[in-house]
Order: sequence, then structure tokens, then C-alpha cells
Amino acid sequence: MGAGVAPPLDETPVPPGVAPGQGQGLEASDWERAAARVFAYLGAMGVREPKELELLREQIRPRVEARALAAPLEDPIEAAIEETHALLDLWIVSELGLEGDADTLFAARAGVLGGGVPGWSARWAGLSGCSLAPEIRALCVPPVPEPAPLTMEPNPIDLFLHRLTGRLAAIVRCVLGRPAGPNPAARGHS
Repeated sequence: MGAGVAPPLDETPVPPGVAPGQGQGLEASDWERAAARVFAYLGAMGVREPKELELLREQIRPRVEARALAAPLEDPIEAAIEETHALLDLWIVSELGLEGDADTLFAARAGVLGGGVPGWSARWAGLSGCSLAPEIRALCVPPVPEPAPLTMEPNPIDLFLHRLTGRLAAIVRCVLGRPAGPNPAARGHS
């Protein structure tokens, strides 16, 4: 194994409204700041081994650099975190063989990051050749029940206050001794 999961760099998406190649690249100081945050982010995700951190950094940096060449980066740290997240999702999709099943991807990500799959970070970094798909699938709980289309009969809406307002107005008119119809003075008659 050893290479981890990374798509070709020419597949890096270019934001809308920006022509490819308008970016200036990634400066070393920007990457150093971003790398520190990426290491902290990976640590929060559960990646602890220095070798795993180094291998993942080697996969993330070219993706961020390609993104910086494709279009100017507003925030290199944000771009690096996004690429880290995208790399994790690519690994999960590859590991499970998913095709367009977002619900399973979300559930698998939650299971992996929840600590239920021992050795996942070594597999993600490319250090382990043993597939973790059965363990990950065992943790995938469907987030919602399957869609069950039902017919729904129309139900007229009866506004309680609308009926009550007319009745209260009739009671007030009766108490004040005014006729139930419209007020003649309001129409301009004397």
C-alpha cells in the first residue's frame, strides 16, 4: 500500500468565476502556519503516530499547493483543513467502495472519528494493507428511516381565532346596545 488515497492533482476543483492558473501558489510561510493547524486537526481526529502524521502531511500539502495554483486562496489554513477533510472522505469512499451514497459516508465518518475502528489512521495514512471496511460498515447506522411515501388526505384548516373574533365582536356589540350590522356613522351617514 504505502501511498494512501489521493486523486490526481489535476482533479482539484477550481472555484466558480476563477480561471484555472490564476493562483500564485502557496508560500512556505503560509504552509508552515497551515501545517501546524493541520497537525492539530489530525490530532483532534485521533491521528497520533508521528509516521502517520508525516505521511498524511505529504498527501495534504500537494493538494493545497495545487489548489493555490488553481486559484488564489483566501485563507491557506482553511484550505488545508478542507483538503484534510476531503482526503478523509476520499479514503472512506475508497475503503467502502461507495458511489454517491452520502448517508453512508456521513455515518462511516462518524463511526471512524468516534473511535470505533482501531487502526483506521494507519490505514488512512497508507501504513496498513488490511481493509477496515467490515469494521466501518458495522458502525454505520442509517441516520434516518427509509423513505415511505404515503398518501395524505387534505385537511381543511379551521382557524379558531378567526371564528372567535366574529363571535366576540357580536357579543361586544350586543353589550353596548349597537346593532349587529355595520356602524352607519362609519359609512358617513348621520
